[in-house]
Amino acid sequence: MLQALVRDGVLKGTRGPRGGYALGRERRRITASDILRAVDAADDEGSTTSSLLDQVVKPAMAQAEKAFAAALSRITIEDLARRAEQLGIDQTNDS
Repeated sequence: MLQALVRDGVLKGTRGPRGGYALGRERRRITASDILRAVDAADDEGSTTSSLLDQVVKPAMAQAEKAFAAALSRITIEDLARRAEQLGIDQTNDS
């Protein structure tokens, strides 16, 4: 998992007896989306999970997905058509 975060630039790794991991860039420049991409890549590779991932990252992602789904459930085709009309977009033949 840590390797995937390093590959995506979320973390940087230092080898050796005083080595370890540190953030790859400023905290304000690392998004949950960056972490999710790295986690998804690691899951695809069959990497092992960690308590940080299981207890912090995955619940945060689940909460975000739930909020996103709730927001989408409030948008109707009527809403989209109305917005297209406001923008003057032809809804009958837009390719």
